[in-house]
Amino acid sequence: MNKMCYYTFRIRLLNVIMLLAFCASLSFAGDLKLLQEKSFAAKDWENVYVNSSGADVKIQSWDKMETYVKVYGNQRAEEKLKISIDQEDGTVKVIIKRKSSFWNWFGSNINVKVDIMVPKNHNAHVETSGGDISVTSITGVFKLFTSGGNVSLTSTNGKLKVETSGGDIKLKQHKGEMNLSTSGGDIICKETSGDLEAGTSGGDVKLEASDGKISAETSGGTISIDYSGVNKGIEASTTGGDVHVKLPSNFQARAHFETSGGSIENHFEHSRSTKVSRSREDADFNGGGNTLKLETTGGDITIEQK
Repeated sequence: MNKMCYYTFRIRLLNVIMLLAFCASLSFAGDLKLLQEKSFAAKDWENVYVNSSGADVKIQSWDKMETYVKVYGNQRAEEKLKISIDQEDGTVKVIIKRKSSFWNWFGSNINVKVDIMVPKNHNAHVETSGGDISVTSITGVFKLFTSGGNVSLTSTNGKLKVETSGGDIKLKQHKGEMNLSTSGGDIICKETSGDLEAGTSGGDVKLEASDGKISAETSGGTISIDYSGVNKGIEASTTGGDVHVKLPSNFQARAHFETSGGSIENHFEHSRSTKVSRSREDADFNGGGNTLKLETTGGDITIEQK
């Protein structure tokens, strides 16, 4: 066998091995079955706490005064994980960890999912090392943390704190104080109301918000804000992207816009500029008000009136 044929053979053999490994991982990842389920009587404003190794967690409300937990997993999850579901002092605790055996910490292909139904008024605290988190139609206090997954909330009310190391954060129709942080994903909010703090190290920030103090920051992406209601203060900063803001015609603000390398386009009709240069503009909107501060290191700044 000559040298060229030898290398061709090795490449083909490696491709076959990778294909077989991929197929094996799919077989392990699929075929989820119910591993455990428990139901507990519940009251309004009680708590559910989830601490899991890599699980996707979904929490939804229903009309029953009951917390119902179901844990699904594949064969590897059944073999490698220890699942505990208990209730203590008004808190349902779902703990999913790897079993204590030394050899049990090697290997992957574990797929586990947690589905929880709770009363409409309930608090949720979720910590998962890599899975996605979703919460739907609940009023309460939410603390949601994942090492690498996405977080989504729909039709929720209450104080909210979300952290993910690499995933996206998506909110739709949330009302209440929001603190959102991701190390690398996008933050997208639609029809939110309340104070909102959003920060990402590398993604875009897109906010459709109203009636709250807004803070948006990204190290490398663009920021887009469509705001309605009374100005309670808006600050947006990006290192490398553009900043685009839409405001109602009666918006009152003391504005400051600054860019190191782009342009500033202020299309707000009721604006009186107090200081203008190529890279900076100070202005009063409708006679002045709370702060509107927009900054970018390398992008453009655009202000539009709705």
